[in-house]
Amino acid sequence: MPKFNRVRYTNLTDGSTAMRRWICYRTITNLKNFFVNSKSAKYLLAILVTILTIQQICFMYTEPSSPDIAQNIRGLWTYKCMKNRCRKTQFTGKDGEDSGQISLNVCKLTCGDPPGSLWPMPTGKVQIQRQLVAINPNNIIMEDEPPGNQEMNTQNGKVYLALRGSFSTRLLTETVGKPIKADGGYEFHLTLQIQDTSVDKPTLNMDESYQLKVETDNDKKLVQGTIIAKTYFGARHATETLNQLIVYDDVSRKLVMPGSIEIFDQPVYKYRALMLDTSRNFISIEAIRRTIDGMASVKMNVLHWHITDSHSFPLESKMFPQLTIYGAYGPDQFYSQKEVKSLVEFARWKGVKIVPEFDSPAHVGEGWQWADNTLIGFNAQPWFKICNEAPCGLVNPISDRVFEMLQGILSEMHDLFDISEVFHMGGDEVNLLTWKDDKEIQAYMKKRQWDDKSSLFRLWGDFHKRTYSILQKVTATSPRAILWTSKLTGQEYIDEILDKKHYIIHVWSNATLAEKNIEQINQIRLLAKKGYQMIFSNSDALYLDCGFGGWVTDGHNWCSPYKTWQQLYSNDMVAILKDITRNEYKPEMDRLIYGASAAMWTEQVDEHNLDGRVWPRLAALAERLWTNPSTPWQVAEFRFLHQRERLVRYGIHPEALQPLWCRQNEGDCPDTTPKPRK
Repeated sequence: MPKFNRVRYTNLTDGSTAMRRWICYRTITNLKNFFVNSKSAKYLLAILVTILTIQQICFMYTEPSSPDIAQNIRGLWTYKCMKNRCRKTQFTGKDGEDSGQISLNVCKLTCGDPPGSLWPMPTGKVQIQRQLVAINPNNIIMEDEPPGNQEMNTQNGKVYLALRGSFSTRLLTETVGKPIKADGGYEFHLTLQIQDTSVDKPTLNMDESYQLKVETDNDKKLVQGTIIAKTYFGARHATETLNQLIVYDDVSRKLVMPGSIEIFDQPVYKYRALMLDTSRNFISIEAIRRTIDGMASVKMNVLHWHITDSHSFPLESKMFPQLTIYGAYGPDQFYSQKEVKSLVEFARWKGVKIVPEFDSPAHVGEGWQWADNTLIGFNAQPWFKICNEAPCGLVNPISDRVFEMLQGILSEMHDLFDISEVFHMGGDEVNLLTWKDDKEIQAYMKKRQWDDKSSLFRLWGDFHKRTYSILQKVTATSPRAILWTSKLTGQEYIDEILDKKHYIIHVWSNATLAEKNIEQINQIRLLAKKGYQMIFSNSDALYLDCGFGGWVTDGHNWCSPYKTWQQLYSNDMVAILKDITRNEYKPEMDRLIYGASAAMWTEQVDEHNLDGRVWPRLAALAERLWTNPSTPWQVAEFRFLHQRERLVRYGIHPEALQPLWCRQNEGDCPDTTPKPRK
């Protein structure tokens, strides 16, 4: 990047310090937003340099001219690495760049094994030198090496442009709003090597491995970084790791990083997800984008979007516009197809695959009222005798009109999301008695002589088989279909109803060993014995909506208590399978675990409190799924507190975890005695 000399703008000295800071902040924020949305490499470079230059000018004139109490506080403390923890200690040396005073951010770069700045913990080799170097933010160069030294084509250009944008955007969070001394910092060259640039959208089986190497030439005052990955998505993860190792030092007022880094890394689980419900309460596109960006920062790769339910149908349908007209909460509370396509594209370059869900045959209602012979039991009262929450609703499983509409809905979803690889079909909480009491269904079953106890399950299974056939027709492939656990998936003859080659079972059952959970535990045992791949969202650990007020009654909601970050972090699915299957356990069962998803149901959540309900707890699950650590949460706690602060810098509003004192005095707050899993 070209070097910019400081220019004195006298108009910046007019007015109060607060006003000057506000003007600077708004200018930089607007440029940052334009930078993030820019599609041109030329603009990316120019805007980044402009932002850094403006903030240097701003702080030249907004810093107090004489020492004040803030400077005295800064000068009083330093951080020392003691027993792999950064400890706040009174500083007795002289102030200044070479005095030996250390900031907390800098301490965490090299203190710990692995160092406290990394999240999630890498799975392979980690070597980080304790010697640190300052880098010049105006002299960062990113170089691209297309595979086989081939000429850069349009596809290569898109891939490398996205990587430059990803790295530079994160780097801005370390610099915006802070006074930076760029003079004297080393030049930083980053080379990107991607072996297969044709892989340009996230899939469930993509290669996400990467190598990151950094070396320093002190004679040339040059830091050389290299990222090697098989795909863009591995390289993107590498930039997140590298960004975690470049921090702002409020002592020297420079960007610093370790002078030598070597990391080999790849995830343990392929499916690392957040399930987000946008039917019960509408969540804006902006809030979803912010959530996806947070997911990318901790290497989560799937957003399971529970778009519709019996409460609302907020997705624009051009084939059946009445679905949206009848089903949206309001004229400003639906997702246009243009918005959805833009969101999918945004997520794509963040390395996040959006897996949509159309939940049926239950959880269907609002939006369908206009379509004759499609709904059964919609908004029936009293609702608590029929379903788990109002409004109740099931589709008519023998109605041709239902399947005609399903084909239209799936066709539109395929156009928006590309569901040729995987699609979530929902499929839980079907009240069979509602079907049994319907006269049309009674006649249908009588005609087929379906009169035994399993007949209603056969009807349920046939509905999914017919829906899956439509899915195959729409996509011209055989996607993996995901179904929530239910009474259907608990049947001993499940493999006669659901082909394990086509279906993945999404486990929301309670997995805690207890007599009251025996039916749910037996279902997990059955699925493992039958050889079904499973995604875990066990409600005893991974439901983010638990522990708040009972919104249809007094007291707490159904899945209380609140699920702590420690519970998400400790949700070891291999250990769960071993506990549940016991003497029937076989090592090959581990391969049935496709991954896991935290579940954010939104009865009591909208875009205004979404961040705090999801973050930072989702980051705890991210390390469980990326690393599957063998150590307890107590070992990770000091890194997790640091990751929470990083999320704040990324524009997310996570819950606070502990008093700030605990972060500044690592190791003094948690109970360090690991507790056995119940």
